[in-house]
Amino acid sequence: MSTRRPWLLLGAAAAGLLALRAVAPLLAPPAGVGVTAPAPVAASARPATLAEATGTVLFLGGEDRLLRVDPDHRRVWPVSLPGGAAAGDGGLVQGDGVVVAVRGDVAYAVPDRPGRPAARLGPASFALASSRPGWVWLVEQTGDPDRWFRAREVAASRSGAATARAPATLPLEQRPVTGMFGGLLVQMAGVGGGLAVWDPRTGRLSRRLAGAAAPAVVVASGRMAAWVEESALHLTDLTTGRDRVVPPPPGSDGFAAPGAFSPDGRTLASVTQAGYSTRPALALVAVDRASAVRVSGSDGALADRCSPCLAWAPAGDWVFFNRLGPGFAIGAYRLGRARAVTVPAEVPGSLPPSLAVIRPE
Repeated sequence: MSTRRPWLLLGAAAAGLLALRAVAPLLAPPAGVGVTAPAPVAASARPATLAEATGTVLFLGGEDRLLRVDPDHRRVWPVSLPGGAAAGDGGLVQGDGVVVAVRGDVAYAVPDRPGRPAARLGPASFALASSRPGWVWLVEQTGDPDRWFRAREVAASRSGAATARAPATLPLEQRPVTGMFGGLLVQMAGVGGGLAVWDPRTGRLSRRLAGAAAPAVVVASGRMAAWVEESALHLTDLTTGRDRVVPPPPGSDGFAAPGAFSPDGRTLASVTQAGYSTRPALALVAVDRASAVRVSGSDGALADRCSPCLAWAPAGDWVFFNRLGPGFAIGAYRLGRARAVTVPAEVPGSLPPSLAVIRPE
């Protein structure tokens, strides 16, 4: 009896294993369906803090002040402007060794090094990047509907000196939105609206681009323009007129804004649109392939109430963006890294700031 018991026990165990094997397909998840891991705790879900050197300096255009941020040394300074001008964020434009800031309807050229005085460039309601290095478009709103926008291209040098071309005017229904190769892109209002190319030499609209609805934001790099119509991101060649629509990255519901081109024009940093179950995030678009990938760790990226809401480092190795945090924070992503991180700097104010990035000499 004692010699038969081990064999009986082994037989019972084998029968149990066969039974489990038979019901396993009923208990296991179907093939191809992943098992959702438990949600991480809140502390581990937060983006990591920037821990490597960027070699850059950030300018933040807030509601009541202009700030200079050194993320590598975790230092923040307020930027002093002539006459103490600080009210209102009219946007920032990265120039050649300077950042052009519009504060209180006046444009200033802020040098790339602290301690150097900022120079007053003249009146402006907002500023737009030019396709020419070292130049910027300053746009005033005159109040006359027939000559509402007064635009002039200004050269802001490292010393702060400025030389202006003869200004030109545009009516209320033709709003300039960005500088481009050979002129300005203009947003047309009303029936048949869309985008058109304005030639400053003739003061006329030379051609119109595809799109009937008014785009949310437009950016350009050389002859390439990026714009969002509803939630569709377009890449348009301004020379040939060829237009491509970029498919949104998996897990997103379209695009909220095109963002900014990298310095070499090959990559577009954009912000996806918030959906029913998705948060907006940073997305990188390969311009030649018109394909987008979502950047991990960039949830909460913002695309509204800041001009611009993200900016590239001059070397094209880092992109910085506004994110919701709690509160507002500055996100950073280095190309080739696995995830985005957060810059360790406090962002004051109730609105996300405009961003500009320089690489100090």
